[in-house]
Amino acid sequence: MLQILLSRTETLQYALWIMGQGMLGIFIFMGIFYLLIYALEKIFTVKKEQ
Repeated sequence: MLQILLSRTETLQYALWIMGQGMLGIFIFMGIFYLLIYALEKIFTVKKEQ
């Protein structure tokens, strides 16, 4: 089974391409989520009076 999969390089390249797109999407989502949390923290932070 592995020999058949490795003998067809276009299948392996396509699988790696799809995996790369999925991982890139996860990183983009996590970056947007992090920026959203950071922005909300800056907006709703209670400032201490001295």
